[in-house]
Amino acid sequence: QSKIVNLGVLGAGLFANSTLLPILKNNKDFELVGIASSGGLHAQHSGKKFGFQYATSSEDEIINDPKINTVAILTRHDTHADLIVKALKAGKHVFVEKPLAINSTQLSVISKQLKNSASLLTVGFNRRFSPLIQNLKSSIVNRHEPLHAHYRVNAGFIPANHWTQDEAIGGGRIIGEACHFINMITHMVGAMPVKVSAYALPNNGKYKEDNVSMTFTFADGSIGVVDYLANGDKSMPKERLEVFCGGMVAVLDDYVSLTTVKDGKRKEE
Repeated sequence: QSKIVNLGVLGAGLFANSTLLPILKNNKDFELVGIASSGGLHAQHSGKKFGFQYATSSEDEIINDPKINTVAILTRHDTHADLIVKALKAGKHVFVEKPLAINSTQLSVISKQLKNSASLLTVGFNRRFSPLIQNLKSSIVNRHEPLHAHYRVNAGFIPANHWTQDEAIGGGRIIGEACHFINMITHMVGAMPVKVSAYALPNNGKYKEDNVSMTFTFADGSIGVVDYLANGDKSMPKERLEVFCGGMVAVLDDYVSLTTVKDGKRKEE
């Protein structure tokens, strides 16, 4: 089996052009075959810029192209589930930007298809691959007691009429973006939660249940807290993770620095 990823991309918006495609352009493990966008114009622009073999307005052309073995789905949130199922049915490996789905019905359909597929499905939860996170994880991988992890997100205000806030299109900010931080908590513990509770601040006509404190408890007794807040000031750093475990405290500040303190010794990365 070829180790080269013959890639087809669905979606040519901001994330594709500013984040993902610049990384892949010069990666020899990837062959950029085709790219699609709904109108076709964005795909044409991105196709030329990043060296795809062709651009199209047809998602099906990408999904059914025999030259393509992997499909990257970078479209709006509400389209993810349908495109994932189509691509898996076509025998493609799938990378999808978060969220995987925006409701439980979509999730069930994906799960059912995945059970009948030999293909890989991965979600763009990128934070766990940060070198600082990998260092933090390695320091607790052999822990002998439960941990407490607190992830505070200064998410910033987004108007209630923005597409990400629409439950039918974006799924709302908790499903649409806070999934990143929930994923990080489960990564730290190394297990899925057994119980979840969540409380939101009042909306007062301004917010849309996007000031939320979520608590996750785990089978080993660990506790994870995600505070996702839209009512702060964007000039403050966005993300801070604190982990307490076995006589150690680790603080990750905005993926710029990691401070670990144990036995009175402080380590800065």
